[in-house]
This record gives sequence, structure tokens and C-alpha cells, in this order.
Amino acid sequence: MSDINYKQICEDLHTYLHTMYKPVGMKWVKTEEELMAIPKVRIHKNHYPPCTVVSHALQYGWTSACKAENVHNNYCRGIHGLVDRPAEWYTGEVFMGVWYEDPKCAAGHHAALECVDSDYYAVVASPLDSGRIVPDVAVLYLSTSQAFMLYAAYQFDDYEKLQFSFVGESTCSDSWTHTFITGKPGMGLPCFADRKFAGIGEWELRVTFTPEDLARSVENLKKMFKNGLRHPIAPSSLQTDILPGLPPAYLNY
Repeated sequence: MSDINYKQICEDLHTYLHTMYKPVGMKWVKTEEELMAIPKVRIHKNHYPPCTVVSHALQYGWTSACKAENVHNNYCRGIHGLVDRPAEWYTGEVFMGVWYEDPKCAAGHHAALECVDSDYYAVVASPLDSGRIVPDVAVLYLSTSQAFMLYAAYQFDDYEKLQFSFVGESTCSDSWTHTFITGKPGMGLPCFADRKFAGIGEWELRVTFTPEDLARSVENLKKMFKNGLRHPIAPSSLQTDILPGLPPAYLNY
């Protein structure tokens, strides 16, 4: 992982996808000593859950930590591996009368969550190219067309069908904890908390990759660019014949 050129990845993403923000790296740390060894890490007293510290890195360029005491309740702590999850955690009672009217629905939501093993001390977010952490997950906020091109680049030289989930309020489970646990790309529709407490824009998607998969996908963006598959995707008029805009190979089938 140490041989990944994160600065080049950020430059290439801007060149080939015209990204507004640099990606954010996330790292799960197991001890206070490991946390304090991170250069320029910000330790907070305020209540800043993981989605907020990711936006600290995204918008401010901070290296920002979230410990259990920075999170408002065991629900969010449990998803991120910052606390044990006893049987009552899985009842979903915290969401009763808020997101769900039926106890069965609330429990079903919590059962569907992809949660990190409960043995971590903190989650840290930092700009991907800062060099302050060795990231476990790369997080990007993209438009739909940017996300499409990046996922297509992931498939370019090693195809697999990508399937994404929607668990409801808890986009972290659909995205970065999914990628951390499975190693597979994630995608999340930014949830209520993302909008309200993390400042995520109305039209942004959250996209997550392992650093290795992001590096490979960016290299494949360059190959796709040479094939004429480029961003932004220049639209044709609704009354224009589409044939001139198709790759020649399309016309052979």
C-alpha cells in the first residue's frame, strides 16, 4: 500500500473526472498510542461523529479523529466498531418513533447494518494525499456521471457486477464500513445526518474504494479516455441522430 502515489491519484481524478474535492482517507485505529502518533491529528471534545470528521478532511483539509466519546450514542459507535453491540443494540429501539413505527422494522434495519468489529479506539479521516495516515478506505463525493465513470473504470480490466445497498438512515454502512469489511466498492446516498451534520451537497453521491482499487480504477480511467470515454459526457440534442456519436464498434452489431 505504501507504494501508492496518492498525490498523483488526486491529480488524475481532477484531470479525468474534474472532481471538486480531493478524496478522503479513513483509518481505524486500535489504541490511543496509535492515534497520538498520527501527525497533526485533531482530538476533539465536541460531538463529531465519523461523517462529520470525514467532512473536516474533505472541506478543511484537517486530519480529524472520532473517538467513542465524540459520538452521541451507541448506535453510531456500534456501526464503526467503537463499542460492543449487546443484544439490546439490535432491537433498533433508538430509531423507534423516528425512522420506524414498527419494532420489527427497527430491528430489521439494525440487523441489516454492516458493522465493524468492536475492537477499535478511534476512526481518523485525512485528505488522501496528506501522507499523515495509511488509509483503510478512500472516500469520494461525486456527481452521478463521475461515479459512473469511476465504477466503470473499476470493471475495465477485471469485470464483476457491482451491487449496492440501501439500509436507510446510516449511509456509513452502505459505503465506508462496507468497503472496510468486504474490500469491495461501496456507494451511499448521503443520509439525513450527512446533510445536516456533515455538510454534504444535495446532488452528491458517496463513493468508497480500498486504496488499491481506487489506484487501479484511476489508471483505467486513462485507458478509457484513450478509447473516447471521457468526462464530462458531452450530450447530444434530443433531435440529433445518435450514430455519429457512437463508437465505430457499436455499429458492427
